[in-house]
Amino acid sequence: MACRTRYPVIDGIPSFAAQGVAPAILPGCALSVVIPALNEAASLDQVLPAVEAALTSLKISHELVVVDGGSTDKTQEVVRRHGARLVTQKLPGFGGACRAGFEQSRGEYVLTMDADGSHDPSFVGDLWTARGKAEVVIASRYVPGGAAFMPGWRSLLSRILNVSFRRGLSLPVMDLSSGYRLYLRSALRQLKLGATDFDILEEILIRALAAGYAVHEIPFQYRARLAGKSHVRLFKFGISYLRTFLAMWRLRNSIASADYDARAFDSLVPLQRYWQRRRHQVVTRLATGVGQVLDVGCGSSKILSSNTTWVGLDIQMHKLRYARRYGNPLVQGSIFDLPFADGSFDGVVCSEVIEHIPAEEKPFNEMLRVLKPNGRLILGTPDYDKWSWRALEWLYARVSPGGYADEHITHYSRENLTTYLQGKGFAVESVDYVGGSEMIFSLRKLPPMASPVPAQPVRSALRAA
Repeated sequence: MACRTRYPVIDGIPSFAAQGVAPAILPGCALSVVIPALNEAASLDQVLPAVEAALTSLKISHELVVVDGGSTDKTQEVVRRHGARLVTQKLPGFGGACRAGFEQSRGEYVLTMDADGSHDPSFVGDLWTARGKAEVVIASRYVPGGAAFMPGWRSLLSRILNVSFRRGLSLPVMDLSSGYRLYLRSALRQLKLGATDFDILEEILIRALAAGYAVHEIPFQYRARLAGKSHVRLFKFGISYLRTFLAMWRLRNSIASADYDARAFDSLVPLQRYWQRRRHQVVTRLATGVGQVLDVGCGSSKILSSNTTWVGLDIQMHKLRYARRYGNPLVQGSIFDLPFADGSFDGVVCSEVIEHIPAEEKPFNEMLRVLKPNGRLILGTPDYDKWSWRALEWLYARVSPGGYADEHITHYSRENLTTYLQGKGFAVESVDYVGGSEMIFSLRKLPPMASPVPAQPVRSALRAA
C-alpha cells in the first residue's frame, strides 16, 4: 500500500511478474453443464429435465450444453425440446466432444456428466458445494462411500486402468476415469489438451496436477445407463490409453510438473531421496529461530512447509499453485526485483537458484537489500570445484535429458563464491555439504563498510574454466 503498487492476484497469489494480464471477463453464468452425446435421445429425454430441476433448486445461474457427435436418432430434437444448447463437435471421439464443450462454455465453472443417466443429476449439488476445495472436483467411485454398479468386465477394466495410472504415474487420485466432474473454467483454459478419446479424462487430471492445480474427490455411486449401449470400443480404448500413459509419464516425471520437488523428497530413487532430505535438514536447521524468513525460488519444495510463517517467492506460477497446500504466504516475483521493502526479513533462503540464472549483481544486491542488519542468508548451490558434482551432473544429464542439469548455466566454486560474498557485505558463519557436492552457506549481513574484504565483481565467484 505504501508503494501504491498495483498488481494482479492470480489463483489467490499476488503476482509481480505477470505481464500483459488481461482484465477479468465476467462469466456468462455460474455453471455450464457439458453433456457429450451420441444417439442418446431416450436417455437425454429423462436426464435433461432432471438436471434442469436440480440446478433450479440450487438457484445456480446455468446453461446446459449438449455436444452431439453425429447422432442418427432423435438426440438433436430432444435437446432442442428441453431448451439446451446444441453444439456439434469437430474433433472425433469422447475427447473431441469434451473439448468442444469446454470451448463453447460460458460458465465460471464447467461440469461434465454422461448422457446415459449413469450420473445421478441430484449429485450436482454435492459437486457444487465442494467447488471451493479444489480446481477439479471428482465424483469418485473408488473412495470410501463410493460404488460402481456396472457389468463385471467393465468394473475389472476400470479398476486395472485406475491402479495402473495411479501407481505408474504416482497420482494422488483414486478415480481417474470418472467423467462426472466439476472444473474451474479458468484452470481448464490453461491446459493444452490433445486426447480425443476417453483418455482425455486422465490427460486433464495429469495436466492439471502438473500445472499445480488441486484435485478433490467426493464419494459417488455410479449406476447403470438408462437406455442404449456403451460407446467404448475395447481395442481402440486400450491403444489410446497406452499412448496417453507414455506421454503423461514423460510430463509427470519432468521438472515441468509442479510437484516434482515435493515428490523427490519421497522418491523411490535412494540418491534423489537422500539429496532432498539432507538439503531439507540443513536448511531448516540453519533457519531455526531466525524469525521472518523469505524463501526465494521456493518451488514446491517441502522446505517451505517446515514453517508456515515463511513467505514463498517464485517466478513459476504452477509451482506456487502447488505450494498453496503448505499454507504459507506466497508471491510470484523475480529474484532480480524482489517486491519487498528494505530490511523486511530476518532471514532469506535461496536454495538451488543462483546456478539457474546469469551471473549478475542484481540478485545478490536484492537479497542483501531485503535482509535486516545481522540477518541471515542461507544460500545453496553446487560446488563445481568438486569432481563428484561434475560427475553426478554429467550422469544426470544423460539419464534425464531436459532436467535440471540442462538449466545449470552458472557454475560457482566455494573458494571464489566465499570471497565474493564477503566483499558483498556478508560474514560466512558455516558451510555445510549435501553429498559432498552441494554447498549450503550460512551468512550474516554485516553493517555497511564492515567487511574486511574488498568488493569483487560477480564473475569472480565463478569456477575457473
